[in-house]
Amino acid sequence: MPQPTSTNELNDLSALHLTPDTFERFYKTVTGLKFPLDVARVLELRYLINHTVDAFPEPAPTSDYRQFRDALQAVIDSSGIDNKRHSERLLRILCMLRELHYAYSIKTRDAENDLRARIAANRSRRRRSVRGAAIFTGAAAAAGGVWFALGDPGWALKLATVVAACGAWYHVHALPLLDRRTRNLERRLAHLQDRRVKSIHWRLLVQKLALLLGYKRNSEVEVFLIDPDHYDHTYAPSSSRLSH
Repeated sequence: MPQPTSTNELNDLSALHLTPDTFERFYKTVTGLKFPLDVARVLELRYLINHTVDAFPEPAPTSDYRQFRDALQAVIDSSGIDNKRHSERLLRILCMLRELHYAYSIKTRDAENDLRARIAANRSRRRRSVRGAAIFTGAAAAAGGVWFALGDPGWALKLATVVAACGAWYHVHALPLLDRRTRNLERRLAHLQDRRVKSIHWRLLVQKLALLLGYKRNSEVEVFLIDPDHYDHTYAPSSSRLSH
């Protein structure tokens, strides 16, 4: 018999609120579910979804929204959910996830643009530091050459030599720091791009949610297993199979 997915394989969602900030984590958790699960995790996810959708306002019934609902309804109908109430509930959940994904996409796009701007600014500062290092190094070398030629120059030349040397040191010293910052920003950008949910796999999401929420009656998939040694009977469903 297959073993339930371990707690370590899933994110701890017990204190999670479903928002645009947590959409990515939620979506990847749900689409990555491998049944059967611990019954506590099933109840946890069900509570999170139902609690959020109950408080989520229905989007304005625009033409685009109606077309989206019709397309999703076709996906739901093809998934084998024959209970009208379940079908309508799942459609509402999916519409909520669409709105969360839209807000999430804007936030991640803005975050990417911000990182790109900071990388570009860092590279610009590095180019200025390279030019500054070359200019100050040349100035220090020229002043030092004059100092050496004169033997005992005035204080102004000595000060100019010291200032030029300090300027060269400052710009050269700034280069490794700028390089580290740029590499760090590039890693953050790559991580953002790699993890971003660019589009939703609606058919997969319908299948996972239908199983998780108990909307798919005829499935042979065992959604959760009950461990009699660690099971709280106050939450006991009538069966470890999919239930109403």
